[in-house]
Amino acid sequence: MLKVFGEYKLSLKHLKLAQIDNSPCTFSKLQIKFHIAHLYEVHNKHKSAKEAYEHLLNSKELTLELKADIYRQLGWMYHCVESLGDKKQRDNYAIICLQKSIEANPKSGQSLYLLGRCYAGINKVHDAFIAYRNSVEKSEGNADTWCSIGVLYQQQSQPTDALQAYICAVQLDKNHKAAWTNLGILYESCGQPRDAYACYLNATRSIKNNTQPKATVNDSKAGSLNLKLRTTGNLTSRECQGLGKGLSQRIKFLETQLAQAPMPSITSKRRQLCSIEEAWNLPISLEMSSRQQHQQATQVQQRQYGKSAHGSEF
Repeated sequence: MLKVFGEYKLSLKHLKLAQIDNSPCTFSKLQIKFHIAHLYEVHNKHKSAKEAYEHLLNSKELTLELKADIYRQLGWMYHCVESLGDKKQRDNYAIICLQKSIEANPKSGQSLYLLGRCYAGINKVHDAFIAYRNSVEKSEGNADTWCSIGVLYQQQSQPTDALQAYICAVQLDKNHKAAWTNLGILYESCGQPRDAYACYLNATRSIKNNTQPKATVNDSKAGSLNLKLRTTGNLTSRECQGLGKGLSQRIKFLETQLAQAPMPSITSKRRQLCSIEEAWNLPISLEMSSRQQHQQATQVQQRQYGKSAHGSEF
């Protein structure tokens, strides 16, 4: 709890006390060490985190699940943290670590998603698509994965496929700032300012609802729009301010443009993409929404079953 609320010093103090305490505990000693290493990571003490993770990997009693978690964190640190070395070398280490994470836990949709991000970062588009698709198979309810797929399609000049991927993302998470922003960029690049305007408005509402303190973003530039394609829905407060300012400028520009635009007529140029309302009701989007509802219902049933099973023991 202390780590979640950013109380890093107190959190580290209690974790180190738990490490030397021999009383019964829900975490093993290795799990406690992992949480200490992760604490260093979120506190931006990357060198200490890296050393702690690598020290853990030498343990003979390491479970496959914990091994997968360690390699995942190490891999993503190599991808994100510039102080860990030369970019080309870091990219190589990141991919190796994430592959080892997947070997230890082949069902990890998160590691597959991050592997896709790494491949996308070095323009290995085909490998990125494979990793993302495999991630969807393991955990199809991940809006970040669908958003990243949309970014790849958009960068490959496949607007219809990008649209479908972004719609899947916002179907799964209606407050996904990155997907709404990217949708707006996509519509604006296709000459559909009315749909772009609607998407940017949804993105600003999502920013106001932002509660996640941590994020990574894709720095792919979106032409002259002064906005960037983003791959995750979680933004830092600084990123929220920057994105919010950029969106406000685009919204004001589009408001002026739409106010001066003539009424659409039969002779109007045919749209390249279907409208946001039509896209929301695309078969793939409806299927994704249905799957999400089924997953949520299953999770509720499992929790209820767990409670009743726990209660029957007494």
